[in-house]
Parts: sequence; C-alpha cells; structure tokens
Amino acid sequence: MKKANLIILFLLWSIACYSQTIDQVENDTTVITEYNDGVLWLYRDIENVTVGTTCYKIKDYGKHYQIHIYIYNHSDTSLLFDPTKVSAYLTTKTADTLQLQVYTNEMFQRKVRRSQTWAMALYGFSTGLSAGMAGYSTSYSTTYSPNGLPYTTVTQHYDANATLQANMAASHQMQTLGNMMENDREVKEQGYMKINTIHPGECIIGYMNIKRKKGTIMTVFIPVNGVVYSFDWDVR
Repeated sequence: MKKANLIILFLLWSIACYSQTIDQVENDTTVITEYNDGVLWLYRDIENVTVGTTCYKIKDYGKHYQIHIYIYNHSDTSLLFDPTKVSAYLTTKTADTLQLQVYTNEMFQRKVRRSQTWAMALYGFSTGLSAGMAGYSTSYSTTYSPNGLPYTTVTQHYDANATLQANMAASHQMQTLGNMMENDREVKEQGYMKINTIHPGECIIGYMNIKRKKGTIMTVFIPVNGVVYSFDWDVR
C-alpha cells in the first residue's frame, strides 16, 4: 500500500501551482482587474457578456499553464461557448511568436490515460517481480571436512503459500492504484471546461490546460458567440 500511495501521489497528484502570473495591462482600460482570495483575475465585458481569466503555472501530468475561465451571460439571448476554439500564443525572449497547445477535456483525458498506463505498467512489473521472489528463501550452513577445512552449503527453499499471499497482496495493490487513477480522472473531468450553451442570467466557470513553454507574454483568445476576448499574461 505504501508503494501504491507514493506512486499515485508522485505521478498523479503532483499538481504544484508554482505561482500566479502577473498581468501586463496597466494601459488597457478595457480590462478590469480584481483579486479573489489573493488570486488576480482579468475581466472583459463586451456586448453584455463578461469573460474573466486567471492563470497559473502547474505540474499536472506535465508542465502546463492552467487558465481558469469565468463566463457570465447578462444579455437577453443564449450564447455558445466552445472550448475547441480557445487558442494561446506565446511571445519568446527573441520576440518570436509560438502557438501553444490548448488541451480540450478529451485531449487532456487521453494524455492522463497514457501517463497512467505507463505508471500501471511500471508498478505492475515491480510488484510482479517482488511477488515472484516472495516464496524463495536461502539458508547457509557451515560444515567441516575430515581434514578440518570449513565449507558452506547454500540451500534455497520455496514456500508456495508465501508466493500466493504475495500475489494476492500485489493484485489488491494494483486494484487500489487503478481505482485511485480512475477517481483522479473523474475529478479532473468535472472541473474541465466543455462545450456549453449559456442562457441569459447564467454563468459557467472551469479550467483548461495549456502546454507550457518558456517565454515572456502569453496571450489567450477566448471566442464566445463570435466575439473574441483576449487576455495577456506575463509568464516569465
């Protein structure tokens, strides 16, 4: 159980939010800034629709920027949010512009499953090897020849019951690890942004992960019902 817990904590639950990024919008009067529990949010209100974002650097199945998105519809018509339309661009230190990979829920779930499959395979190999060796033990005995010289006899013993118990324990650990991985996927999917129709007076909030690369300014574009909301984040 300890080994399973260590692996799941190290590989799956290692969501380390290094620091919140700082915006560069001092001269942009169309952006509203607000702190919520010490976290900086940027908002734009266009055509009676408010879109807000905040940004983190995290480690979660890889290095990512994680943007949390808030959309409030205070118009009199329903609107559509499609996360596949969200895009992000990074300005590098050499002033080049790179398009970053923005993961939809389906894409990130596939990434998580691939990582978990490798973790299960490595753990299964480790526990299988340990269980296979559990039934073997070695004893040493020293005797003396007629001329008085000592010699050591090595005897290997096999305990079928010990092997059975070790295999049962290994199977239980694999099942526990699998359940923890499945729960981890479910938790991530619950908070991930998905396609939504937002009716008048309603709001949605969630997050999306963006593949992290080194740069200076990351610009995130969030189209909502044909209007593009852009946000600049200092990611140095």
